[in-house]
Amino acid sequence: MKTRILVSLLLLTATLTLAPAPAAAQDLKMGIRSRFSFAFGGNLGFGDQATAGIIGGVRFMGVAGADIEFDFNRVTETPSPQSNSVSDLHFVPNLKLGGVVYFFRKKRYATYATGGLGIDLGTSNRVNLFAGSGVEITLSEDRITLNISLRFYFPRPVDVEKQREQLLMEGKPSLPAYTDYYNLDTYQLNFALKLVY
Repeated sequence: MKTRILVSLLLLTATLTLAPAPAAAQDLKMGIRSRFSFAFGGNLGFGDQATAGIIGGVRFMGVAGADIEFDFNRVTETPSPQSNSVSDLHFVPNLKLGGVVYFFRKKRYATYATGGLGIDLGTSNRVNLFAGSGVEITLSEDRITLNISLRFYFPRPVDVEKQREQLLMEGKPSLPAYTDYYNLDTYQLNFALKLVY
């Protein structure tokens, strides 16, 4: 069931990216038109972990930007220092620093790709990577936007190799497969409402 939902959301994003916009929609003076803009708002996340927080960002030339998100609720548990479980490297961080590339400018529906670092601001300050895509819908000319994105979280390669080395030193007869570390199991569907200046 989870796989079907993920595939459906990815197909929807791909359709919005590749489908030509009607002429009437292209004529609308919608979308972010500023060469440089700031954005601030709130976001909700659903998936492996439900989150609520704030988001801020900047955009340059209407096509590239950077976002920072902070979630107020930290539901994730910090693993003990002695733990060497694969699941220790799979988590939804509560601080996210990401880059964004928009595929369309000055359009009401702008699809984008995003990726960056996630930091779990717990006692261990764990770090992972995320990547995904989404669509930005302009609700009020170039001032209010709704962002819907699907993101997947992955451990950093350096953390994977460090854990595997530790397991070897402990004399484990077999190591977890790389597909146990790198997969689409840790995901989040995000909704963000932004006010743009």
